[in-house]
Amino acid sequence: MNERDDLADAERAERAGDPIGAALALRRHLERHAGDGAARLRFARVLIAAGEHGAARQALAPLEAQLENAWARQGAGALPGLPTEREVERALAELDEADGAVSSAAGRWERLLADDLDDAQARARLARLRPTAPAPLRRENDGAGAAETLVSPEGVETLRYRLVREIGRGATATVYLARDEALALSVALKILHPQLAGTRRTEPLLRFLAGARLLAGLRHPGVVAVYDVDEPARALAMEWIAGGTLRARLGAHPDGLPAAEVAATARGLVATLAFLHGQGIVHGDLKPSNLLLRAPGEVVLADFGAAVRIDREAGAVRLGEPGGTPLYLAPEQFQGAPASAETDLYAAGAILWEAATGHSLRTHAELLHRGRPANADASDEAPPANAPAGSGAGLRAQLRARVPDSAEVILALLDPAPPNRRQAWAAAPSRY
Repeated sequence: MNERDDLADAERAERAGDPIGAALALRRHLERHAGDGAARLRFARVLIAAGEHGAARQALAPLEAQLENAWARQGAGALPGLPTEREVERALAELDEADGAVSSAAGRWERLLADDLDDAQARARLARLRPTAPAPLRRENDGAGAAETLVSPEGVETLRYRLVREIGRGATATVYLARDEALALSVALKILHPQLAGTRRTEPLLRFLAGARLLAGLRHPGVVAVYDVDEPARALAMEWIAGGTLRARLGAHPDGLPAAEVAATARGLVATLAFLHGQGIVHGDLKPSNLLLRAPGEVVLADFGAAVRIDREAGAVRLGEPGGTPLYLAPEQFQGAPASAETDLYAAGAILWEAATGHSLRTHAELLHRGRPANADASDEAPPANAPAGSGAGLRAQLRARVPDSAEVILALLDPAPPNRRQAWAAAPSRY
């Protein structure tokens, strides 16, 4: 296969909403053309969109080194002239923010702003990171409270909400911690990116609003509550849950969560999925970063941007953008199967496996190295690099010893046969 075929394959995969396919094609291209900066940046963007920040940073490392060398040669007066280099700096700034490296991110945004004072994104991001930034980095008509109100690079203007800080940014929207001045209430405010809401991009806006209205009609303690859908502002005001994400909780417990907490997480997750699936709703992108915590073991599902509604007459109706994170996809999804209740159950099993053991069922590096696993499950998947040495049977025995009350449910949810997962789901309440 030649280089043009690989890039074309990546383009087709991206259009089809297949990030792992796009990543594999771009990786093949880069194996032969490691110096192709544009393809490397594109590869990193695909990884960022899939939530794989560590892999994206690794992909950008050669470009970052070139960028730092250029800065050392030219000083801080201006960025080098190629547009790609600005985009590399922008991607690195976004990754630094996502990883909590505020000082590094602010420095990158400053360099971008010094090169182009009209860069609205850089100016607004810097204002949030450094609200006392020197005057030259602000326009003369910028008020002292400009960074506190919802007049942002997202292009949204409203007097009702006051921004506190950005708490997440994805491929389609940004989420802020905000203050609802009318209700005197802290909320999570999700705003669709402006480039997806123009007259030529009405489909993403319609999907965003459809998903928001669907979520607003759901009432369950395991589903994040919606307070308001503001169509003109392209904004969704949701319950603010201060306990953080399960991803952050797992990061603080690299050897796995306590057995009692895993059992509580399993109970809550299974019960919430039972409610959603009973309503004909498939989440479509379950992963630790989409699970919020009221308290340890009390999970709340969020981010329904890839949700699917199962209609008996119309079949599956996708409400959001095609989703799914490769580390948590069910085996049949690597063969082209759509999101379903059974794929949600597999993702739940993969999340619980990670909570119990401290490592993911798969790793992104394994997926890129080995391609699409034909039958990726707890029995057949090769153990992750940081897992204890031993056979699949040995790992299952370790799981049973580590979380005896949850192990059988976790393993059943990871069954490669979708019907078996549904049986496990139906039996799960009796296991606790």
